[in-house]
Amino acid sequence: MSEAKRRIPIIPMTDDPSAAAAAEGHAAAEGHLNDLAGHAAAVGDDVATGLPHGLEFEDMEFEELEFDPLAIVAAERDAYLDGLQRLKAEFENFRKRADRDVLEARARARMSLLAEFLPVLDNLERALNAAEHHEEGKVLEGVRLTHSMFADLLRKEGVTEVDPLGAAFDPHMHEALMTQPSDCEEGTVTAVFERGYVFGDRVLRPAKVVVSAGPAGE
Repeated sequence: MSEAKRRIPIIPMTDDPSAAAAAEGHAAAEGHLNDLAGHAAAVGDDVATGLPHGLEFEDMEFEELEFDPLAIVAAERDAYLDGLQRLKAEFENFRKRADRDVLEARARARMSLLAEFLPVLDNLERALNAAEHHEEGKVLEGVRLTHSMFADLLRKEGVTEVDPLGAAFDPHMHEALMTQPSDCEEGTVTAVFERGYVFGDRVLRPAKVVVSAGPAGE
């Protein structure tokens, strides 16, 4: 496997003869302002270059440091994998919360609907109690009231009654129990054994009907 190399400058630690000579010259001319100013300017230039006084870039030595590109790729892979695992855990928590919210919403909806059935049950109990005491008028009244309440409850929940008597037979809405001759046109619903119901635009239960086979032959 090939390894990339990088060259890094190393500043030599040995004394520079020219720098020492310059220092001695500066010390000898310490009392002279002109020499001192020139020395300050020279030092300023050296600091600006970032190199020690008297050292040129061409004189610097370099040390070769080795690094493995595969190790860098592996580190990046581990970072991406860690991010994906965190994202997966967050999504799993979100999915669980969403499922829990759906179940709670369904439970609340069922409880609300079942609570509305209780008055219907109460009326049936009253009708049965009246029947036990041979109060036929109260029984009939109680049954009618219960039927009315139950029909209102279904309408409130979006359930609509289907009464196809006299209409053309529709296989999507009706269930034909039999056909029989009649004075009606062939395919007309002539009797309804059981009413159908729809919920919105969906059939909750098809109506069970008798369908005309047309006038009987001579």
